[in-house]
Amino acid sequence: SSGSGSASRLAVAMAAPAPLKRHRDGEQPATGGAEGAEAPPQGKTEEGAGAGLRQLAIVAKKSVGGAATVLELSLNETASVADLAGRLAEGEGCSPAQITLVCKGAVLNQASASLMALADQEGSTAKLVVVYIVRKPAAAAAATEAPGKVAAPAAASASGAGAQASASAPAAPSAPSKAEAPAPSGAAAAAVPSKTGQRVILLLRHGQCCHDDERDEVKGLTMHGHVQAEESARHILQLCKAEKVPEHRALLHSTSRRARETAAKLPLQLPGLEVWNADLLRETDPTTNPLRAEEAFLRLFVAPPEGAGDTLLVVAHNNIILYLLMRAAGVPIERAAQAWRLFHLRHASITRVDVAASGAMQVISVGAAGHIPHANVTWNNIAGADMSAWNGGVPERHKFGGRMILLVRQAGGPDVCDRQNEAVAAHIKGLTEYMVSGHVTVLCTPPAQKTASSVARHFRSLQVLPDSISEQPEAAFLQFFTPPAGHSRDTVVMVAEDGPLLYWLLRALHMEPGVAKAAAASYNIGPASITLVNIRSAGTIKVVTVGDTGHLPMDCT
Repeated sequence: SSGSGSASRLAVAMAAPAPLKRHRDGEQPATGGAEGAEAPPQGKTEEGAGAGLRQLAIVAKKSVGGAATVLELSLNETASVADLAGRLAEGEGCSPAQITLVCKGAVLNQASASLMALADQEGSTAKLVVVYIVRKPAAAAAATEAPGKVAAPAAASASGAGAQASASAPAAPSAPSKAEAPAPSGAAAAAVPSKTGQRVILLLRHGQCCHDDERDEVKGLTMHGHVQAEESARHILQLCKAEKVPEHRALLHSTSRRARETAAKLPLQLPGLEVWNADLLRETDPTTNPLRAEEAFLRLFVAPPEGAGDTLLVVAHNNIILYLLMRAAGVPIERAAQAWRLFHLRHASITRVDVAASGAMQVISVGAAGHIPHANVTWNNIAGADMSAWNGGVPERHKFGGRMILLVRQAGGPDVCDRQNEAVAAHIKGLTEYMVSGHVTVLCTPPAQKTASSVARHFRSLQVLPDSISEQPEAAFLQFFTPPAGHSRDTVVMVAEDGPLLYWLLRALHMEPGVAKAAAASYNIGPASITLVNIRSAGTIKVVTVGDTGHLPMDCT
């Protein structure tokens, strides 16, 4: 089948109503069970063990790509989360470690937790409804892939039924209380689409909206939100003209007003674009409600047919886009439900994920917004009405507090190096006017001095790091990835080759030194790209963008 057909079928699968009943975020199902839980079909209930003990009736629903199977079983009142995972693993023929349990929107990650404490009590009857997902064993992925490389979900049918997520996680600390971040893998944004089959997924956050925290239909785009959406639509057009993405394209957007208004700009630039919408893409909190976000992932991130290529444009929201990013990077559901909080996207920014016919995924960029004029860049919605037109057109925004670290990869080949250096320096100077502190320190490794010198001309500060930093980057991480001292905010620009830059990024995202160094070998960010990492005074971290090349002329990427 053609790439166009596969994109269309995928869009239809997303737009079709889910077969399970869904509740709005924050609502509790009337039965007290997990979101979307329905009465199980009539059938034989498995007999529980433990004579003389009160029995707990469990309805376990397996959720895979929109399809569901329901199993009724019985455990005694002393049963734990680990006991239930073990019973389900027996039926699935897998290890209990591959079972992820979700109840009432929360991941059950405490193995010793009592199931009875979670159950609904009705007289002498105790009932618990859970949803479970079977994950691919991490050991299998580790045996066949390089350290840190992400395993991809298996291909799904066009309807989304029968797909199974691969959640082999990149090696990282396993403490469940700590958010594990993805380490974006893959080629630079300028990578030529594969001839063996490639789906390019471009995830756009909606433009800035007004009336934040009010009902959906009053959350229209602000004046700047419209400009942001138009600029992103033009940028995608340029990607298409430069053949950076496959030519067969479809658009899928959330049904929220701010997403609809953002998505409406794309067909104006791309005539003939197929357009679909889906409630499944509406904003959610993946920490308390991971099921809907997970279903979107299972339906969207499927491998294209061998030899086919297509581009799927998805207009959605900050939280759900970041959850999809986590899962595309191989972070398992229980960690992805927390790790998305390590990022914060700018409005109308573009996150790109490439899916090969083999199922392998590559994260190309996260929250790229360098193509949007500085005068229109925002990252927070506004409360109340849009007053931009009455205050001189200046957007409501404030510089990031704490330390902003700009990780800049040195410029590329000699034919574009000078132009890339000029574009990087001008872009960073522009960021200091509204987003990051003007108190700037520029650092670089010896091979990156030419790019760093272009930046330093604006700030009269350049420190060349020792030669050893390229091979042993930990010392620089410990020294500079800290809150500012002596200022409420400052900016540190670190210019280097991709090896140390990726190591610093992965360390900032809570990977241990050995894991970060091994994982960095699997990743590739584009020359002259910019990554923004914000470190607040309390030590908390937010990544704003990774591998952004939008500030570069298209013929320089």
